[in-house]
Amino acid sequence: MFSTPFRLLRAVGPSIRTGWLLLGIILALVLLCEAGLRLALTVRDRLLDRQTAHQLVEVRAGVDAYQGADWVRDYIRELEASYRFAWQSYVYWRRSPYQGWYINVNRDGLRATWNPPPQDVAGDPPPVRVFTFGASTLWGYGARDDYTVASYLSKLLHEKGYRAEVTNYGEAAYVGTQGLITLLRCLQRDDVPDIALFYDGINDTFSSYQNNEAGIPQNEQLRREEFNLTNRRGEQFRLLLAHHFWGFRRFVTGLRRRITNTGPDTWRQTHPLSDQLARQTVRVYESNLATVESLGRRHGFEPLFYWQPNIFSKQHRSPDEQTTFEHFADLGEWFDKVYRRVRRSTALDNNPRFHDISGLFNELEKPEAPYYIDATHLSEPGNQLIATAMVDDVIELIERRRAAAAEQAGR
Repeated sequence: MFSTPFRLLRAVGPSIRTGWLLLGIILALVLLCEAGLRLALTVRDRLLDRQTAHQLVEVRAGVDAYQGADWVRDYIRELEASYRFAWQSYVYWRRSPYQGWYINVNRDGLRATWNPPPQDVAGDPPPVRVFTFGASTLWGYGARDDYTVASYLSKLLHEKGYRAEVTNYGEAAYVGTQGLITLLRCLQRDDVPDIALFYDGINDTFSSYQNNEAGIPQNEQLRREEFNLTNRRGEQFRLLLAHHFWGFRRFVTGLRRRITNTGPDTWRQTHPLSDQLARQTVRVYESNLATVESLGRRHGFEPLFYWQPNIFSKQHRSPDEQTTFEHFADLGEWFDKVYRRVRRSTALDNNPRFHDISGLFNELEKPEAPYYIDATHLSEPGNQLIATAMVDDVIELIERRRAAAAEQAGR
């Protein structure tokens, strides 16, 4: 009675063995191809990284705003090496600690700033604490530690006889709200400045362009995609495949980019950029200013706000600046729309703490002199000009605080 099952097993047995053999051969070929792709891509990456790194250094170092300075190549290598970030609650990221010749970041993720050595003179008041907030332009992308806007501001105050301690809270890609939250976190730790200085404009404008929505950080779509990622149906399996078969993933991704012709300018937007979006961009900025001023009244610090220049607002450009301007011409149209609305804002125009310095480089004796190393970041002489435009306002607030303290003491 067992003859029928045995005959069936003998009949299908070779097919099962053949199927398992084919499956094993296919799996072996997949693993062999994955190993080959990994080897090829690793070798390619190392060769391209060396070539790209060298080209990157040479291109950036050759920008006319640097005027052939001998430190630039080593600085750019440090800049790339320091470009590592750690998670930071509420604001998403903050640079990881780094030590170099030209760039130093402490364990709190703050860029080193030039400050005069402390003086232990009996009876002297403590130095004025100035916290500066902004994005990579304030952080000092393109400049050495001692030549950022914050460092120049500290030097200028020192030269004019004012004892100050300037702290650089700037960070790459931050928008104004991230700077506001950074200040709020300081206040929650009872770390209160005497003066809180905000230097914004570029990233707030670009974020609206990128996201087609005002008031959110850059690359917010990536954060949405990452949220609860591993709990989605099928995502764990996809991530597992992507992790163990990254050679195939890299190959397919590269092939898809070639087919769809997506390149390094994928940030460019094709959606219409409306007047309403420009109004909302400025409205968010106005709201942030009002919030900081309210915090200042409650905690006893003085706020200052600066709307920053960019290469599109510079009317007379050097040859390299003109090349950059032409490459980003469509983005320039959007910047012009937002910046014009800032100049028409009644709330900002009537606020004595707000200063629009976007036209600063048009008022110089030689306005065609190069100051931009790219579309947004300044050379060290450019940073010095920005700090110079700020220092008298800071001194006015210092004197005002001294007068108020003296009046209070006399009562």
